[in-house]
Amino acid sequence: MLKNITIVSVIALLSACSSSEAGYAEKSAENDQKYAKMSKDKSMVCEFIAQVGSHRKKRTCMTKALSDEVRKRNQEALRTTEKGARTQAHSQ
Repeated sequence: MLKNITIVSVIALLSACSSSEAGYAEKSAENDQKYAKMSKDKSMVCEFIAQVGSHRKKRTCMTKALSDEVRKRNQEALRTTEKGARTQAHSQ
């Protein structure tokens, strides 16, 4: 009896792993074409960015101007955070 339950469980697990979202291959091919087109455009910047809580990186594309603005704002936010941390450390 235990052997039968084990076999059924293994089959169920393997079949769940082999299934995928319907239309995933088409979406993936469509996205690949879209990103290939964007990467050829000199005004676009495509990067693989790590997502919080995941080891997978997500491809994001944006204009160079937007990329520069995001980078600038992130650096300013980091400086503000570091400055606040230094002030708190010296006051203690």
